[in-house]
Amino acid sequence: MNYYMLYTPLQTLDNISQNANATKIRLNKILLADYLKQSSLTMQINQNKMFFSRQDVWAESLQSSMYNAMLAELNQDKDRQFIAYIAPSNGKQTNEVTLQFDHFHATDQSTVIASGHFWINLSTTQAPIEKSFLLSLPLHEDGYSHAVMQQRALLHLLAAEIQQEVVKLDLK
Repeated sequence: MNYYMLYTPLQTLDNISQNANATKIRLNKILLADYLKQSSLTMQINQNKMFFSRQDVWAESLQSSMYNAMLAELNQDKDRQFIAYIAPSNGKQTNEVTLQFDHFHATDQSTVIASGHFWINLSTTQAPIEKSFLLSLPLHEDGYSHAVMQQRALLHLLAAEIQQEVVKLDLK
């Protein structure tokens, strides 16, 4: 068996975005397509066939490791602090981001892909903003180790896309 980690902490979350004036944004629990809720790494073969590896699995739940990776990636901006969905809200309404992944896997065409939607809910009465995403990166090496590294890079790209949308909204 080979176990893969999508997220490995490089610094403690205590050192990220601790600006007292930072805008607080809650990152809600990540929603995953049903096939992503199992432990096997997956590969899309042809247009509509999925291969589930029996010996290559996630070391922890994909939902949990994606969440931790996204929280770390989103907290690179000192003007905004993304907080965990389990953090107390102090009775205040908060801005929120919700992510849904429909696809997150390697393909037999030497790429990794991530697709889905994200919603930005403002603490005002304004309707949520919904955006779709489809991200891909090439695979330059064989094997799941490289694919997992590229999948992690996809989360970095997605975090940058979310940050751009948040900046456009000029959340205070």
